[in-house]
Amino acid sequence: MKFFPGFAILFVLGWATAARAQVLSYHASTAGESYARGASDMMRSAGDRNLSNSQAAINMQDAYSKGIDNSIKSVNAFWERRDIYNEHLAKKNYEIGEHRKRALARNRLQPLTPSEFDRSTGAITWPKVLTQPQYDQYRDTLDELFLKRAKNGYLTSDDYLAAQTASRDWRQMMAKQQDVYPGPILDQMTRFVLKINRELNNNLS
Repeated sequence: MKFFPGFAILFVLGWATAARAQVLSYHASTAGESYARGASDMMRSAGDRNLSNSQAAINMQDAYSKGIDNSIKSVNAFWERRDIYNEHLAKKNYEIGEHRKRALARNRLQPLTPSEFDRSTGAITWPKVLTQPQYDQYRDTLDELFLKRAKNGYLTSDDYLAAQTASRDWRQMMAKQQDVYPGPILDQMTRFVLKINRELNNNLS
């Protein structure tokens, strides 16, 4: 009986060791299992890596595709803006050209009509506004010289210079009368004197 406590202790220790061995043997693995588990982990890691790489490649391709789309849209937008600008510019230039043509046609001097000037006699039919006394000196000079040219068939250099001087001084006087006459009336007055001057230049003798 005195060996019982020792035997009990040994029994308990043995049981504990066996239980521990069972526990350890539950988590332990053989070399094959370790290899298989390691290979499995490697394959899983490789799969995860391939999946990540594949997703990254997809994302990169998507970003690249969107970049191309954005570039194309940007280029198209540039050309569209350029086309719109060119169309607007062409339209604007056309309008300016037409306005210029109308202005030139409106401002282009036409020859004196037979009712305004009789070339056979040299008589000038002045607009009423130009028959005012303040213009007598210029009008009388031109009347005299045009009648002389019609009678003699020519003007001397002194006569021609006197006619040119009268025309120029008359126009300079009218240029200072912008506050006296409305713009359209003053323009008609000036243009008539210019037509007289043109007739003088076009029919030098």
